[in-house]
Amino acid sequence: MQRKSLIIAIVSIIIVVVIIAAAYLALVAFKPKYQIELWFNSDGHYGDTEDELATVLKNSIEACGKVQVTLHSDIWANYRQLRNQGRLPFFLLGWYPDYGDTDDYISPFMGSSGSPSFGSFYSNATVDQWIDQEQTSTDPAVRLARFTDLQNKLADDVPYIPLFSGYSETAYASGVTGVELHPISFKWFIVDKPNSAVLNASTTDDITSLDPALAYDYFSIELVNQIFDTLLVYEPVQARLMPGLATTVPTIANGLVSADGRNYTYNLRPGLTFSDGSDLNASVVKRSIDRAIRLNDPGGAAFLLYDTGKLGREATNGNNTRVGAITVAANDLDITFHLSAPVAFFNDLIGFSVAAPVPWDYNQNAAQPDAVGSVRGSGPYRLTGYTGNQQFILSRNPTYHTPALYASFGIPSIPVEDTVTINLRQSSTALKNDLSVSPKLADVVYRSISPEDLADLQSQATTLGITVEVAQSPFIRYLVFNVSPTSTAAIRDLRVRQAIAYSVDRQAIDRDVFNGNVEPLYSLVPPGFSFSAPHYQPVFQTEYGDHNCAAANNILSTLGFSMFVFRDLVARDH
Repeated sequence: MQRKSLIIAIVSIIIVVVIIAAAYLALVAFKPKYQIELWFNSDGHYGDTEDELATVLKNSIEACGKVQVTLHSDIWANYRQLRNQGRLPFFLLGWYPDYGDTDDYISPFMGSSGSPSFGSFYSNATVDQWIDQEQTSTDPAVRLARFTDLQNKLADDVPYIPLFSGYSETAYASGVTGVELHPISFKWFIVDKPNSAVLNASTTDDITSLDPALAYDYFSIELVNQIFDTLLVYEPVQARLMPGLATTVPTIANGLVSADGRNYTYNLRPGLTFSDGSDLNASVVKRSIDRAIRLNDPGGAAFLLYDTGKLGREATNGNNTRVGAITVAANDLDITFHLSAPVAFFNDLIGFSVAAPVPWDYNQNAAQPDAVGSVRGSGPYRLTGYTGNQQFILSRNPTYHTPALYASFGIPSIPVEDTVTINLRQSSTALKNDLSVSPKLADVVYRSISPEDLADLQSQATTLGITVEVAQSPFIRYLVFNVSPTSTAAIRDLRVRQAIAYSVDRQAIDRDVFNGNVEPLYSLVPPGFSFSAPHYQPVFQTEYGDHNCAAANNILSTLGFSMFVFRDLVARDH
């Protein structure tokens, strides 16, 4: 009996050990994973590849074994609003430059005043000081040092993860000329369809606003640049500034910029009017700039004026004059911007759409409605037709101030065509079809053609009678972490952001989503452009590399994402 009892006891012990071992192995096999939501746009704002891009990112992060990614998407109007409200914790975004200076890839992203527009809400007092130093210095060595510091800090704090720099693409019917993939500003008003007064175009893009004070996405800005004008404009091919509404580009040499770089004077062309016949003078320009700064739309670019441009907001200098005051000469043609600190690239800011003058009667307290008759500028075209989510019609502005503006570049008069009709399509395939049917439904398609459709059009170019162009672009894509105090606790944990930075696989993005057309990017500053190449530092390549699962998992293990931590996992998820 004792032996039988002993045997039973031994068997019982063995069974318990086996059960414990099995439970142990089960926990190892099914150990909890870190849960994260990744958001992306769903209605073609970045083209038809967005779901593929999000899926490749999800797969590369999950392949490391300790993270589970749940994908969420929304249309751009909602996506933008959620971003501005700080309700997106981790999401995809893209950036096309506002002006040709490295600062444009740093200060809007990392400055305390600019980062809310990107949904990161990143803020660091030392970073703000570095940004101020690079913005106000004309010493190349100082700027290089600060840009190096800022990029290193980007890699240290990881409010963003740079992914790749993109390309520009367009396809158009043979015979069409003047289609230029400009690095800053696409110009429909220089495109020529010989022997025709009407140009038909297609795009997958859409607007958020046609009010210069609020427009801060690519297509909105693109249309603003056709309908409105700025004191300075870009040459038709190169990213060089030339006179627009102003007669001269201010410099220290011509006396229109003070020796200390704090005062910029612009001489307006006499007799300027808006397309509705109302006056456009220096007082109107001042009122427009003040309006943009006062409205300070949370998703807009006003910060480029009051913060980056050192025009200030409400502060005074003791003489009841706003720091960075704008003064108008008695002739109402000369306007001077008095900056609180020198800004070497202030001309570039004045050439951006947020600085476009608007008529005196524009709403001073809210956005001007996006409607025919309400949207009025001084650019080469007028808005004469708008059907939401379907079509824009641009017609010649008969009072355009300087039709021969680009004559020295071989363009005798602008706008070249009397009318440009831009049809909004729902997919890249629809763009391709517009050029593939007979007769063609579009003379030009621009933004965004998927890699597959682009290759298809290239292979059929001769048969279809079209030209396909692809150019290097300063456009970049990146991931954003909302690091605000009200964001998800885990996202605010630097270690989590670092682990994700280790996990992403840029090579897979280039290979599996874009057919080798994009360039992996390891800083928010893209290489390959005259204004950015001297400052580019591949800090994420040095710090994180690509798809370094061992490093990612080491971090996540220190956060407790291993067996027997169910309680901690639940706490972190909430």
